[in-house]
Amino acid sequence: MSDVWIIPEDIKKPDDGHAASVISDNALLPFTELCRELSISEATGRNWIKLGKLLPSLTIGTTPYFTAEYAGHLRARLESSDTPVLKSRRNKHFVSGNGICRAYVSAHSVNVPAVRKILDLLRAEKIEATDSLIRILVSECAIQLLCQKLFPIENETNESATNGSSANKIAANYLESYLSGSLRLGGYDFLITDLLPDKDSALAVLAANPELFSVEYVYEEKEDILGFLYLSLKNLRSRKAAGSYYTPTNVVKKLCSRLFDTNSAAGKTVFDPCCGTGNFLLQLPHNIPFSNIYGNDIDKISVRITRINMALKYKITNQDFLYNHITESDYLFTDSAANYDFIIGNPPWGYHYTKTEKEQLRKKYISASGAAIESYDVFIERAISDLTLGGVLSFVLPEAFLNIKAHTQTRTAVMRTNSFRYLEFLGNVFDKVQCPCIILQIVHDNTPFTAMGLTVNDGKRTYTISTEREVTADCFVFSATDAEYAVLKKIANLKNAATLENNAVFALGIVTGSNQTYISDQKTAENEMVLKGSDIYKYRFRNTNNYIVFQPGAFQQTAPEKYYRAPEKLLYRFICNQPVFAYDNRQTLSLNSCNILIPAIDGLNIKYIMAILNSGVSRFFFRKMFHSVKILRSHLERLPIPQIEEDAQKPVIDMVNALLGTSDPSSIHALYDALDLIIADLYHISEDEYKIIKASMDGENLFLY
Repeated sequence: MSDVWIIPEDIKKPDDGHAASVISDNALLPFTELCRELSISEATGRNWIKLGKLLPSLTIGTTPYFTAEYAGHLRARLESSDTPVLKSRRNKHFVSGNGICRAYVSAHSVNVPAVRKILDLLRAEKIEATDSLIRILVSECAIQLLCQKLFPIENETNESATNGSSANKIAANYLESYLSGSLRLGGYDFLITDLLPDKDSALAVLAANPELFSVEYVYEEKEDILGFLYLSLKNLRSRKAAGSYYTPTNVVKKLCSRLFDTNSAAGKTVFDPCCGTGNFLLQLPHNIPFSNIYGNDIDKISVRITRINMALKYKITNQDFLYNHITESDYLFTDSAANYDFIIGNPPWGYHYTKTEKEQLRKKYISASGAAIESYDVFIERAISDLTLGGVLSFVLPEAFLNIKAHTQTRTAVMRTNSFRYLEFLGNVFDKVQCPCIILQIVHDNTPFTAMGLTVNDGKRTYTISTEREVTADCFVFSATDAEYAVLKKIANLKNAATLENNAVFALGIVTGSNQTYISDQKTAENEMVLKGSDIYKYRFRNTNNYIVFQPGAFQQTAPEKYYRAPEKLLYRFICNQPVFAYDNRQTLSLNSCNILIPAIDGLNIKYIMAILNSGVSRFFFRKMFHSVKILRSHLERLPIPQIEEDAQKPVIDMVNALLGTSDPSSIHALYDALDLIIADLYHISEDEYKIIKASMDGENLFLY
């Protein structure tokens, strides 16, 4: 299919007029390596093979192989802006180009126009921001900042001082002056020497693009201007493939201020094992000497920038001293006997490991034992092992760490000898990344886990847990006050309750692979309505102008057709902060933002179950137990559903039918509130407990119409 035949080299080729070419072993990429090269998940790669979008050149056993030439052509297609299969993907791993990382610096930073000007010049001249060019541009910025902070230039005619002083003479730009020798940085020269690729390359870029070096930067205390420039220039795809989500300065300041306001830093060591360009280290209190500060990263340019930032902040000219404290290594694979009082930072998220790396990680870390390895899980496990007794780890992490099943092993490792001290829910803080985040402080006290004393900030209020909780590695429940937790525990322990686990069919909506190709806004004789998550409301869905021709073989992924065509089913929003379920008996199709539930609990009517799922009790349970913006099957399977007789279900079903039969907003609200009280009574919720449930959700969208 891919026009490639693999023939042993010792076989004589027949004289058939066709040219032969030899494919060497190193020109063949195994499936996992191709996925890494294209920055797609292996699940996506398997779907693309199934749909004929990836064509293996060779399959050995069950492993497909691809030629390097084929991979290069495919990568070029993916990088083009007109590739539908890329544009349709919600999670775009393969993104090229660069863009200003505005959220990375403070709102008042005066260097934003300068960085924006650099990007505008690159786009206007269609100049590719290669690693070499980035290093040269960052060097220009670094020299300017070093001169401003350490060698202010007062008078170009002053010849009295030497070796890095006000005698420095500036030509057309700082970098050119530095390379010509008219500008000297004294003991700081090694920082620029390390950052620049080489003098000839820099001079060539200067000659070809002088406008790029006419931009002026301003030194700002505790602002990572070098990192801001570097990240804005760096290719977005390479940052995402490495799991590099660089933390906005306001979040960095929040983490550091909370950590060091409540903990004494006197004489304590601080380590950032994934320091990037050093922003966390820049925000450390001035009373922590550099002799107590350590940083590390795998990205060599980032490490060089961190060294410059530290030299600027602490006026360090001792090269060995600086290099011993700011190191370049792969933290997870580097053995060290060092222990630290504070470990801080934002570990990589979603890093794509090779097969060999996965094998090595599984030998070293419990958190790497699963089929998929999440990079921040392994960083947490490793960092905890590097804490002193009583030491504190403070990381920015995805909120999913608290409750998603994939992180159970890491939570288990944490609970053995550590407890949480502080937890703050941040929401979506990373630019163009839909992933709620947290700041988590873990104290290594060498005792079993306890939630007692944990301070929680949920964005609206701050509270401290003062009663003991039943905490298991299955799910960390800390988004509830003590009073809310008591209600939550009562719901969870409901007697004579059933669950959806092993009592329901869960089915994914259609994944087309390209909605633009398959979805039309015009009704024809061949197509039919298809629903999205935004079309779903509690109890009902709205008719839309989205139409599709159902052709499962053409789509990236579908459930069996019988689930879409079930006589009765429930449809629910996949992305939402609460359960929102609609009733469908019209065999309506849905996309993957609108998933399917077909309950099968003996003796319980589908409309009764829908009422339970749409209730205030269910909303409270979901929000406090999981605090998620995704409605996962594992979440829904844990909700206890009161088992009652058929006659007792009838009042609930009658009210559901009344809700389905009216479109008047006031009637809908009145019916919903009345039904909600009935359901609360089924859970034996008291009046005071119901007030707690209502108060915790006050003012939120109910998605009733």
